[in-house]
Amino acid sequence: MKITRIERIALDIPYAERVREHLQKGWGLGNRATDEEFAAESERFHQEWRDSKPPTVKTSLYLVHTDEGLTGLGEGAALSEEQLAAYTGHSPFDYIGDDGVGPLQIAFYDLMGQALELPLARLLGPARDTAPLAWWSHCFPPAALATEAERALAQGYRVHKFKRRAHTDVLEQVAAIAAVTPDDYSITVDANQTFGTLERALDIGAKLKAIPQVSCLESPIQQGDIDGYRRLQQELGLKLAHHMGNPDPIDALHSDVYDYFILGARVAGTLRNGHICAARDKPFWMQLGGDGTDISTLFMLHLAAAIPNATLGHVSMQHIQEALLLQDPLIVQDGEVAIPQTPGLGGTLNMDVVDRYRV
Repeated sequence: MKITRIERIALDIPYAERVREHLQKGWGLGNRATDEEFAAESERFHQEWRDSKPPTVKTSLYLVHTDEGLTGLGEGAALSEEQLAAYTGHSPFDYIGDDGVGPLQIAFYDLMGQALELPLARLLGPARDTAPLAWWSHCFPPAALATEAERALAQGYRVHKFKRRAHTDVLEQVAAIAAVTPDDYSITVDANQTFGTLERALDIGAKLKAIPQVSCLESPIQQGDIDGYRRLQQELGLKLAHHMGNPDPIDALHSDVYDYFILGARVAGTLRNGHICAARDKPFWMQLGGDGTDISTLFMLHLAAAIPNATLGHVSMQHIQEALLLQDPLIVQDGEVAIPQTPGLGGTLNMDVVDRYRV
């Protein structure tokens, strides 16, 4: 099987109207500033927010055609015609475990699965039939978070991750979610280090701990502060999550103060880092950025199903985009998505949606 042509389709997809302005504020108003930084530069941050525009999902679809009549589907960052032409005449199997192919990795693995008549997850080894998916929100106002939580519950989600920012009251936000969800609805508060000081993280964390749904703090303080994380672990008793890489993974694992790890969603890197986490029996979740649609989400779930310790709610933003690209939406039941058992990725493009958002 040889690649004969790669077709790129640029897309620009708005976020759902219900969250559009909240996302603009979340990303535009001092995003990731600590409380001290926000207080010192509040005027500048507010001006940047006023000057910003509502974010959209800018991505490229890739249709990789072969001499055997198979077509692989992928998505991600834009590649030039020259970059795409370099793959012509090669087999997708030439790129097994090659993260350097970037957005084409999904399409190449889709093709490999089709050629071998195996679901994509089974290309990577023994795989589970399901994988967990989490609901994601930015630092929305309390009422909006409550509405999102109700929507998540109705659609079968059981884990909800949202952003804490300096211009919001995280206790009010969590209380709003807790008021409309059962005690076993799991909330992860992602501060992206914005608490700033260990003392503030301990103070607010102690209040968050009193709310049954709060199960995890993600990056509450500087990720490399092992001693600070140790105090948080000892005094709060909440699970602590951080992005692998800072501190050094070996130091992080041996410290035993990081309960959960957060990884990207590329085959070689995720398999490698997942095995590193497994050396100390640490589970992890993967997460996608704002440019990932349900195509990338489905690929991530295939990858999760094939890694034994990829057992936490994986994170994407496809549920807050204005439209989905696949004909069959991802169905969540009790927090889990069934992995398609058809060859390859197992998703079919909805061309009406593609044409609607084609650039």
